[in-house]
Amino acid sequence: MVAIILATALIFSAALMLQSTLVLQSADAQNDVVSPTSNATSGDQNLPSNTEAETYIVTLKNQSSSNDLDDIIKSVEQKGADVTHVYSHSIIGFSVQIPLEKKTEIMYSLVTDMRVNSVEPDQTMTLSPPLE
Repeated sequence: MVAIILATALIFSAALMLQSTLVLQSADAQNDVVSPTSNATSGDQNLPSNTEAETYIVTLKNQSSSNDLDDIIKSVEQKGADVTHVYSHSIIGFSVQIPLEKKTEIMYSLVTDMRVNSVEPDQTMTLSPPLE
């Protein structure tokens, strides 16, 4: 049981380091970002200014197609979320701002979708120097 917990923690840590590496490499990330839809805007411009929102990174399973990605994006936008970036090279997924009042509905639709691999809070991470 301890081995399973340690393996899970190791995988989670590796995923978070990968995520932070992608964010830190802004020049490469800019080449990786594609407009979510032709009529959408980036950032929180679609959300009312008085609405609080949380941002998440949604990754799809490797076998997911661009149609799967488009369908999921369309679904969360119809529910009131704002897709801010679409990733299509290093990962298949997107970042999304979810208004707090819609969080339960949108998160449920994402975590129960069989095409979704993970939904993680978007956060800044720092690495400490190695222990000697």
